[in-house]
Amino acid sequence: MPLDPHLVPFVGLAAANEDAARNLTPQQTRQAVAAASARLPVRPTRIAGTRNLTIPGPGGALPARAYTPAGDGPFPVVVFFHGGGFVAYDIDTHDHVCRELCQGAGALVVSVAYRLAPEHKFPAATDDALAAVRWVGDHARDLGGDPARLGVAGDSAGANLATVTALRVRDEGGPRLSAQLLIYPAVDMADETSPSMRENANGYFLTEERLRSFGDAYLRTPDDARHPHASPLRAPSLHGLPPALIVTAEFDPLRDQGRAYADALNAAGVPARYLPGPGLIHGFANLTGFVPAAAQVMDAAAAWLHTALHEQVSA
Repeated sequence: MPLDPHLVPFVGLAAANEDAARNLTPQQTRQAVAAASARLPVRPTRIAGTRNLTIPGPGGALPARAYTPAGDGPFPVVVFFHGGGFVAYDIDTHDHVCRELCQGAGALVVSVAYRLAPEHKFPAATDDALAAVRWVGDHARDLGGDPARLGVAGDSAGANLATVTALRVRDEGGPRLSAQLLIYPAVDMADETSPSMRENANGYFLTEERLRSFGDAYLRTPDDARHPHASPLRAPSLHGLPPALIVTAEFDPLRDQGRAYADALNAAGVPARYLPGPGLIHGFANLTGFVPAAAQVMDAAAAWLHTALHEQVSA
C-alpha cells in the first residue's frame, strides 16, 4: 500500500534535514533527536507511576526507569531497550513508548539506557543489556514485579539488544524469559542485498546511508557484522529462545530481515508471530500520537505482550 498520508510531511521534513544531519557529531545527533522527540505529540496514557533507577553495569551504573501499571501486583515484567542505531536516543525519547506498553500489556516496564557508540563499541551495549536483564530478574519483586513472568522488548537497535540478550541468557545463564517483543529489529548488520534494503534505501526517514554510519560507529571491525551477538539472524541456532512477536514497517530498509528472523525463529521451533506495518516507516513506535495506523500496530503489539506474559504461571 502507499505511504500512510499522515507520514508524508514527516518524511519530507526528514529528507530536507538529511544533509545537515549527515554532518552532526554523535553528541549533536543525540541533542537533535532529543529535541525533536520532545516535540512529538503523544497519546494519553494512564499508569500508576514511574520510578528512576540505576542498575549496576559492567562499565558503570546504567540509568533506568520503571513504569508501573494501574492495578494490583505483582505484575509481569518487561525490560525495554530503546532504538537509535546504538548511537542516539535514551530513556526520555522512548518514555511514551514505554508508557503505552506498560498500559497495554499490564506489565511493569523497566527501560534501560545502555552505553552508546562510537564511544563504546560492540559488545558494550550487549554486555549492558545482559547485566540489566539479570539484575531485573533478581530484583523484580522489589519493584513490584513477578520474576516468573519476564520478557524483553525493544525497537530497532534496542530490539537487537533484546533478542541478543535472549541468546546470551540461553547460552550464558540468566533469568527465564517468557516473551520477546521486537519492533522493526536490526538483526543482520551484514545485510546489503535484501529487497527492502534497496527499495527503501532513501526517502523514508531511515536511509541505507544512515544504517551504514550506525554500523561503522558501533562495530569494531567489519567482521563483527557477522557475529551472532551483532547479527542474531546469523546465530548457529535459535532453538530455545522465548516466544516472539516481530513487528516491521513496510517502508523500512530493515523490513525483510525482520521477516526473515520471524521465519528463522519458527524454523527453530520458537513460536514467532510476524506483524507487518502496512504504509509505515521505521520509527513509527514514537509516532502514535499523530499516525493512527502506528497506534493500531503498537496496540496490537502490547496486546500480544499482555497475552504472552499474563498466561505464565505466577511465582
